[in-house]
Amino acid sequence: MSLLNRYVAFGLLVLITLATVPLLGQVHWLWPVTLVAGLLSLVGVWDLTQAPHAVRRNYPVIGHIRYLVEGIRPEIRQYLLEADNEMLPFSRAQRSLVYARAKNEGGEKPFGTLLDVYQPGYEFIGHSTRPVPVPDPATFRISIGGPQCTKPYSHSVFNISAMSFGSLSAQRHPGAEPGRQDGRLRP
Repeated sequence: MSLLNRYVAFGLLVLITLATVPLLGQVHWLWPVTLVAGLLSLVGVWDLTQAPHAVRRNYPVIGHIRYLVEGIRPEIRQYLLEADNEMLPFSRAQRSLVYARAKNEGGEKPFGTLLDVYQPGYEFIGHSTRPVPVPDPATFRISIGGPQCTKPYSHSVFNISAMSFGSLSAQRHPGAEPGRQDGRLRP
């Protein structure tokens, strides 16, 4: 029974072609149907005789749907199946933020999140309720790790920054050499 089901579409196309060819002289609007059914019947014959693709050989004509769906798989996944927080390569929330900023719309988001922050693997930074003591101005270093830490280390406060020098400096002149700003050496 399943053998017959595989060839139903191909059989119907051949039957339509054979049934409509004698009527072409009498019913003029039938020629597009005959042409399409005839061309698809030829595709089915080609599918049956070719060897490399088992799907097309076992499912003539309709086996091509598989390759069509494979071709549009990324779009189907992106627009129909992807969750808002999947990160492949960016989440839907990140993508919509970039789109909004590209259109000069506000990129502000309200407080709160749609993510499950109690899910295993959720990463976050926990702020300390007690600030570290002010570092020694002579060394500008702070100690990271308390008495319970097995490997505390000394860290320079100069390496801890929310902004780089490039983001704080003036805009670079387009014709200036690298390392220079507006043709002058940087201080």
